[in-house]
Amino acid sequence: MKKVRKGVVPKELLAYKSANPNDTWEQMSNDYTYGGGQAAHECRDQAIHDQKGLCAYCEIGISSERPRHRRIEHFHPKSDISGYHNWGLDWCNMLAVCDGGSSSSQDERKIHPLPSNLSCDAHKDRMIQTRKLPVSCEGYLLNPLSIKNFPNLFELDKGTGHIKPNEASCATVEIPDNNYETTAAMIGETIAILNLNCDRLSSKRKLLVNNIERNKKVLRQKGVPTSDYAEKLINRYFNVEWPEFFTTLRCCIGTAVENYLHSIDYQG
Repeated sequence: MKKVRKGVVPKELLAYKSANPNDTWEQMSNDYTYGGGQAAHECRDQAIHDQKGLCAYCEIGISSERPRHRRIEHFHPKSDISGYHNWGLDWCNMLAVCDGGSSSSQDERKIHPLPSNLSCDAHKDRMIQTRKLPVSCEGYLLNPLSIKNFPNLFELDKGTGHIKPNEASCATVEIPDNNYETTAAMIGETIAILNLNCDRLSSKRKLLVNNIERNKKVLRQKGVPTSDYAEKLINRYFNVEWPEFFTTLRCCIGTAVENYLHSIDYQG
C-alpha cells in the first residue's frame, strides 16, 4: 500500500451535491437527469488519475477502460447513514480500487478460489458484514491518505511474496487515532483486513521478485558492475508513475529507491 494524494474535487460532484446533498452514492450513480451518472463517472476517473492507475490497497493496475475491474471504494462505508455526514458523496472518502478478485474468471477461480482470495475493499466489506470489523473502521486499518511518504512501513518476504510490517520503520512513525498499541500492529491488521497476502496477490509479487532477479542476471552477464544494479533497476521499473506493486519494488531495491524518491520529492 502506498500513499494516496487526492486531486481537485470533480466539479460534477460539487454540482450534484449542491442540488442533492442527502442523496446516496447509488442514487447519484443511477441519476442521469441531473448529471449524477456523469458525476460518479468523473469521480472514478479522477481517483484513478490521482492514484496514477494503481489500486489504493494492493497496487495492481486499474484503468477507466476496464469498468468491471475498477470501482470507487468508500473508506468509511457509504452505507453508514447513522449521523449527519454524507459519507457516500464525500470526495475525501473515495478511493479507486480494483475488484478485489470478485470479478475473476472461472479459470482464475480454479487457481485462486473465492472467498479466500478476495482482497482490498471486497475483503474489507466481508469483514464488516460478518461483524469482524466495525462500520466505523477508522483506526482499525491504515487509510492510504494517511500514510507518510517516508519511511517505508512495509517489508517483503521474497520467498512467499508476503508483505509484513517493517518493525524498525514502524517504530519511528505514529499514526493518529491508532486503535492498537503500536504502528506495526496497525500495519499487520491492515494487511489482514484487506487480505493483501492472499495467494492471488502473493503469487504476483513473487513473479515480480523473479523478474527482478532475472534482470540482475542479465546485468551480470553484460558485465555491469554490481554497484550499478540499483540505478539500472530503478530506470527499468520506475519509468512510469507509478509502477504496479510499487511497495514490492520499494522493498526489493531498497535504499536506492528511497534515495530516488527523495530526489524527486516523492509526495505519494
